[in-house]
Amino acid sequence: MKIVKVLNNSLLMALDDNGEEVILGGKGIGYKQSIGNRLRKEEISQIYVLKDRVVTRSIIRIAAEIGEEYFNLTQSVIDYAVKTYHMELQEHIYLALTDHFAFARQRATQKIVVQNFYTADLKRFNPHEYDVGRYGVRLFQERFGIVLPDGEISNIAFHFINAQKNDPYQKQKREIEEIVIDILNLIKYQCRIQFQEECTAYVRLVAHLRRFAQRLLSEQYTDYDDTNDLLTQLIAQYPEEYVCIQNIGVYVKAKTGMEILKQEQLYLMIHLCHLIEVQRHG
Repeated sequence: MKIVKVLNNSLLMALDDNGEEVILGGKGIGYKQSIGNRLRKEEISQIYVLKDRVVTRSIIRIAAEIGEEYFNLTQSVIDYAVKTYHMELQEHIYLALTDHFAFARQRATQKIVVQNFYTADLKRFNPHEYDVGRYGVRLFQERFGIVLPDGEISNIAFHFINAQKNDPYQKQKREIEEIVIDILNLIKYQCRIQFQEECTAYVRLVAHLRRFAQRLLSEQYTDYDDTNDLLTQLIAQYPEEYVCIQNIGVYVKAKTGMEILKQEQLYLMIHLCHLIEVQRHG
């Protein structure tokens, strides 16, 4: 493998023997490496085959923004899932879960607490994935000294549900993608923005929409509702964006017969407002 770009100490971009671009992962793999160097197979822990240029750009961007400790944490949690439950996972989970851990730490540092009320259902219907999520939260605390809310167990678990190969949820995943595309189009025209797909905020929004759609279609959706001071503040600060959220609610009601609860509105507002701020103001 010939190195073409050093992303950080844990990730490299390289060319394989067929001249195809790949991402190479491994603890310390990028330390003191230079463009043009060659690696032996035993030095490489993980190979990510790049089939989508948008995914490639996302990995490069996130690698530049996120410290290697998040990639190492992701690798440890995935190793646990594979060894304990023999999960066969699609490689996109390395990108999605790494970004999730970094974003979770950012929220915790800023003391933004977003509750999750789907834990009980997820624990009952997906016990293996829930246990992996619980392991991820425990490991996060050990490595960063930060206690995450229990809701993060479910959020991590959803990544492992979505990433499994040969799973029984293929039909549901097609339905999820349809809902995600419809909501993105609604946001695009309602908020009058052109998506920059390489933008980290866009990647995070799409990942959240997939989990949101999955909760709807899996009926892992509680009837619990509550007012929230943070949501009230966001509505006052971003009234036009909240109109978009309400229109998403109309779409969801027509599509699934379900209401978007205040907690879900808060999730959507956080991601949408962040995306718009990034894309409009850089």
